[in-house]
Amino acid sequence: MKRGILGLLTAVLLIVLAFPSSSLALSGNEPTYTYWMQSGDPKYIKKSFGGWRDVGAAVHGPTTLVKVYKESSSISVTASAGIPVKQIEAGLSSDFSKKYSLTTTTKTKIPKGKKGQFQVRSVYKYYKVTMVQWMAMDGKRKKTGKKKTVTVKKKTSLENRVLLKNPNN
Repeated sequence: MKRGILGLLTAVLLIVLAFPSSSLALSGNEPTYTYWMQSGDPKYIKKSFGGWRDVGAAVHGPTTLVKVYKESSSISVTASAGIPVKQIEAGLSSDFSKKYSLTTTTKTKIPKGKKGQFQVRSVYKYYKVTMVQWMAMDGKRKKTGKKKTVTVKKKTSLENRVLLKNPNN
């Protein structure tokens, strides 16, 4: 009896798999929408720097200041050409928008009578990125022919320094 039920269930499963439901097929009534995707490689424009920031407490010499500092890379859209920023960020290639860890390290001697403050600043690179509009209609996707260029600012690295001061400052 168990074999009979198991055989019947197996037969029903094979029939269902062989003849998929018509609800899975495209009906021609799927929503139509547009979206933007990156086209080609980003073109480097320029580099800029953030302001110096103190990290940790100042140390009094004589000593050796050893510091490792980490933070994440990031991107931001600075000129969107009329495209919503969220659509641009979603349409950037995964290689370009991938987050990774930025690290900077120092080992600096602080002389007697001085104090040292570890500081970091972000390094940004600006890129021009060409975006192409796509349309999804009835389950099919095609380019609309519209292209726009946007500017993307990407935090790419960190710089560090140890600022030496007199202990009274």
